[in-house]
Amino acid sequence: MQSSCNSSPVNRGIAVASVGMGFFSLVVFWWYPFALILSTVGLCLALFCLAFKIRGGLHGENYALIGAVICSISAGTIITITQVLHLMLWDK
Repeated sequence: MQSSCNSSPVNRGIAVASVGMGFFSLVVFWWYPFALILSTVGLCLALFCLAFKIRGGLHGENYALIGAVICSISAGTIITITQVLHLMLWDK
């Protein structure tokens, strides 16, 4: 049986928003501060949903966990690429 916390469309939307922010930050990873902010906010939303056990899916899908994974990958990619470019190109 689902709890009343998961039945709210707003609560489910927070979990789904983390997936969207993580995916969009992967698409625009070269916009350094903007993409990093998107992935950080998405990760915060996903961790909030995981802490309050908001899964996000109507049929039990765990969109909060998916969002946390995508946002973590995105933040790691953005930071790594920025640091590599900084060492290779901008410090000469």
